[in-house]
Amino acid sequence: MTAEAVAPLAIPTDSVLLSAGKTGMLSRTGTGALAVHRWTRLADGVTTDLPAGSYWGSAGTDRVVSQKGAVFTLTDMSGAGGPVVIDTSAFNTAATPYVVDRVVGESLLMTATVGGAEEFHLVSLGENGQVTDRKLALPGGSRVWFSYSSGPDSLAVSYTEPTPNGYRLMRISTVDVATGAITASHDFRPEANHTAIAVTPTHLTWVLNPYGTDPQLQVLSRATGSPVSTTPLIRRETNGLTVHHVGDWVTLVKPGGGTATSPRPYTPLTARSLNGGAEVRLLDHAGSVANSPDGSLLVLGGTLAHGEGLYRIAPDPVTGKPTTTLVRSSDRPTGLAVVKQTLPPTGTFDFDRAGGKLTAGWTLSRFNASTTLTLTHTASGRTVNLDQLPRDGVTTHFLTWDGLYKDGLPAFNGAYTWTMTATPANGIGPAVERKGSFTLTRAPRPHDFDDNGSPDVLARDRNGNLSSYDIRQVWSLDAYESPYMLPIGGGWNAYDRILAAGDLGGTRNGDTVARDKSGVLWLYAGKSGHKAPFAPRTRIGGGWGTYNQLAAGSDVTGDGRPDLLATDKTGVLWLYRATGNSKAPFTTRKRIGGGWGIYNQLTATGNLAGGPAGDLVARDRAGVLWLYLGKGDGTFAARTRIGGGWNTYDEIIGIGDVDADGRNDLLASNGRMTDDTVLHLYRGTGQWKTPLAPRQSDSVEQRFYLGNLF
Repeated sequence: MTAEAVAPLAIPTDSVLLSAGKTGMLSRTGTGALAVHRWTRLADGVTTDLPAGSYWGSAGTDRVVSQKGAVFTLTDMSGAGGPVVIDTSAFNTAATPYVVDRVVGESLLMTATVGGAEEFHLVSLGENGQVTDRKLALPGGSRVWFSYSSGPDSLAVSYTEPTPNGYRLMRISTVDVATGAITASHDFRPEANHTAIAVTPTHLTWVLNPYGTDPQLQVLSRATGSPVSTTPLIRRETNGLTVHHVGDWVTLVKPGGGTATSPRPYTPLTARSLNGGAEVRLLDHAGSVANSPDGSLLVLGGTLAHGEGLYRIAPDPVTGKPTTTLVRSSDRPTGLAVVKQTLPPTGTFDFDRAGGKLTAGWTLSRFNASTTLTLTHTASGRTVNLDQLPRDGVTTHFLTWDGLYKDGLPAFNGAYTWTMTATPANGIGPAVERKGSFTLTRAPRPHDFDDNGSPDVLARDRNGNLSSYDIRQVWSLDAYESPYMLPIGGGWNAYDRILAAGDLGGTRNGDTVARDKSGVLWLYAGKSGHKAPFAPRTRIGGGWGTYNQLAAGSDVTGDGRPDLLATDKTGVLWLYRATGNSKAPFTTRKRIGGGWGIYNQLTATGNLAGGPAGDLVARDRAGVLWLYLGKGDGTFAARTRIGGGWNTYDEIIGIGDVDADGRNDLLASNGRMTDDTVLHLYRGTGQWKTPLAPRQSDSVEQRFYLGNLF
């Protein structure tokens, strides 16, 4: 394939060819009052916008017809001849209006409305310069439909004619343009596809049974009226199909494949020989086709090899086989290409600093493409698929990941691979693909055991198996949907108290302490990873059986490390200040004060109420919950009443920030001895007078069996 010229084609991408002559072509952009018509010279590509108005092209000629009232001017755009003016005002009146259907050579094929019925008329100038109006001699009572032409010497019309039994028979007839006489007529099925029809001086082609089970393309010889070629077509794909002749070949294409949003069998422009043989693919798509006077075709379309532009389809002078030549390029690729891209990250990606979002995207060379971004967590194999489907006119695709897997579980930290793919929706050309990898990281959270930056709750079942559940995911589930469970291990029935303690050992990961039934306190140091959240236990010390309440996870001393609080059986509250050393995680205890025996549950909440340090909530035996605002020196401000009715809960847990609003929340549960565990979430307000919002409504409470919660 070679180009006849290299200057770019200077017409809009959505232009449609109306006609082509020896020296130029007529195109249109838009429709109706917004239509813009242009004439482009083939020799140098110079394009001229025509004044606003209605225009028609004469197939196979350089004639362009314009209208002013009832006067039509046929302009020879090559400049070789003068204008031909056809004044139809003598018969084109309000009572009998004439409308141009097409232009054939220097004749106007018009539909005239006479007595309420439409007729086909050929209107032209006679040798004496007088306007000649020739009515096509269709059978009486016929109703006109469509017309077809490939040049100044070819014309066919379709219509229905009445039958004696009251039915209407559809016909297609060829016309002698010089005389207006009907030269041959053929039966034409009522369900005929009126776009897939071609008439040349030698052939008449249309689709038989277009919407049936066995559609066929039939080519008749006009000389004999007999079929020259009949070839099968794909069922249910003939609607919108167009056909043209080039030498002894017929071409087929469904225009618009370049902007289609799904693959189509007839998107490529192909040719079939009237003498049999293999089909030849000429273009990967075509938007519009026009007949040239030399028997070739001009096509606005594209190929993957040479891109978008104006192509000529002509028979090879030796073999007669159609060949494709790029006449003028539009300087745009036919295959999908990336114009601009913002790829996913590489290296370490801090999800917190990115605002909890990962955004990728690109601008593509055309709108009819879909984009998919697949993220895969290397260790777990969990994947995330983000996609954008084609949208008319939208070439920029942005894909934003909110850090959640499909089931609502916040994604694990760690290594990820990613693949971003743009796929042409019309099936033309290969997909565009980019690949890479990154490591996702977040700041550690005290209650995060599966390393995904979201607070978890520890649950122990009746058999002593400990697991963790992500509360952010739990709260996103519909009722009775099963959450992701991270199994931690068995044997936890040995403990009568288990506490999520925050980072006691300086490892950046949340730790857990557990007291066994002999009063020994054990440390389970947290470690990163989504499979095994704890290192093997280490002994903190004995004698912890003296305490009836333990609370861990609040930094009450203001040194950035979570501390542990305990009440003994006499009601004294003790502070164990964290050291940051996993081998000796606490300093010697310090007495805070007495009178704490009135409470049957203590919960360290972290900074719940916007004070200078971590806080504590305590429930008395009457079910009233009290807030102790941490002062940052290991002591608390005077208690503030939060509310009553809290004795309905088995556990009250300082869960951390569930909804990622920057404020710690409170989780309460009941149903320990039933088959269901009902969770209630109290969102933190950051206000010490009213530190908790009303609990989340019953309609979104999550019900499933968890057992004991910590």
